[in-house]
Amino acid sequence: MKRIFFILIINAMFFVLAVNSLHSCVGRLLIIAVSNSPDQIIMGQMMSVLINERTGTTVNITQLGDLKACHETVLKGKACIYISYIGVAQGDMEGADVINDPQESYTLVSQSYLEKFDMVWLKPFGFQGPLTNKAHSKKDRGTLAAPIATKDTLRKFPVLDRVINKLGNRIDNNIIEELRKKTENQDVKKVVREFLKAQNLI
Repeated sequence: MKRIFFILIINAMFFVLAVNSLHSCVGRLLIIAVSNSPDQIIMGQMMSVLINERTGTTVNITQLGDLKACHETVLKGKACIYISYIGVAQGDMEGADVINDPQESYTLVSQSYLEKFDMVWLKPFGFQGPLTNKAHSKKDRGTLAAPIATKDTLRKFPVLDRVINKLGNRIDNNIIEELRKKTENQDVKKVVREFLKAQNLI
């Protein structure tokens, strides 16, 4: 009997902590910076809808010219999250050896960004990018895309990493290509909302 009571108390404590974490996000503003490539626009909207539905946080998207502009905007505190590519980030690291293993590359850039920029790489989405506005072969693709958030953002929004990481490894090259094609004649927000519902994420 005591054991059951103890388990109930522990479960209640976890529930209260989860509710408090969600309440700390409701009514707050989060800004996502994206470049003008199709996958960035699609995934920016997907994160926006997912975060808003799951936490009640208002999410604005700012579209910029390129990845460097997105990185600088987040670095200056004018945005909270952006999307980059492991290979691109690794290529920007001076003196870094070329690593072909995806997991090793991810670990390398994650550690570097944390130490240098106070930024956290979240789980890769599963596809390689950036995409162009036309269909392309696998050899034209870049490297795995992943969201990046500042440590300060994750501190202010306690459940944000868990929410965004629900997209981890769910969107492979075929899926992002299908989504891109759909957005050619449909509203991006509508397309990503339908996808999230189909995946039981909202």
